Amino acid sequence: MIDPMLAKRLLREAREYGSTDVGLYATGEPFLYPHLEAVLREAKNLGFKYVFLTTNGSLCTPENVKRILDAGLDSIKFSINAGTRRSYKRVHGKDDFEKVINNVKWCYQYKVDTGMEYGIYVSMVKTKQTENEDKLLKEILLPYVEDFQVRGCSNQGGNKIENNVSEIIQKGNLLGSLRSGQMVGVCCPDIFGRATITPEGYLSACVVDYQNYLIVADLNKCTLKEAWESEVYKDLRRRHLDAELDGIICNCCLNNIQTDVYPLNEKYAKAFT
Repeated sequence: MIDPMLAKRLLREAREYGSTDVGLYATGEPFLYPHLEAVLREAKNLGFKYVFLTTNGSLCTPENVKRILDAGLDSIKFSINAGTRRSYKRVHGKDDFEKVINNVKWCYQYKVDTGMEYGIYVSMVKTKQTENEDKLLKEILLPYVEDFQVRGCSNQGGNKIENNVSEIIQKGNLLGSLRSGQMVGVCCPDIFGRATITPEGYLSACVVDYQNYLIVADLNKCTLKEAWESEVYKDLRRRHLDAELDGIICNCCLNNIQTDVYPLNEKYAKAFT
């Protein structure tokens, strides 16, 4: 949804401010975005060293993905959370298992045929429904990918707190890039090194802020630098360092608990119904 001119402006500001990597993903599917290629080309033209995206792979058809790879994408990660067609339909809600597998294989073959250098990765989140299916998926896809990551279930940054009841969530098994070994106490590293921009053009503290509960500022009204160095963000970082997380979804995420949470700024919130 993000306005392409706003996206390009923020890319320029991020690059000038010292960013080197861009992830074209977050709370949505990147291949649904009509300006994906244009934004990717802008990022590469600005000199970003590493531009990547994460996709569920269903729209990653040869026609769609070829344009993106030709534009300079450095890596693509497929999020495939089942190892059989039946389980895939139950977990993902669509009968796209064979389509996605074929799309992964096409990306690999295109890489072989062209000699282009880009990474192909797969991640799978295991649940009780798919407990042993990572082995099945590995057998199918390992010849075609650089890395296959199996992740334990989390509560999605505090957004899917029902997982605390329906799944077995190990202590320290946190969302995506959040690894307990990279953290000090209950401090999230992302708020010190990653700027997450929402489709509306807001700066959020979290890549899975589905409800806009961690919006720091509206980047339509200020620069990325101003938002990054704002008192609101400084206070949020201080709360993490001091482990004062009561009332924010970070508490649910980092401690795998279910508790009342509130948005940093009510006017940006779009709470689940």
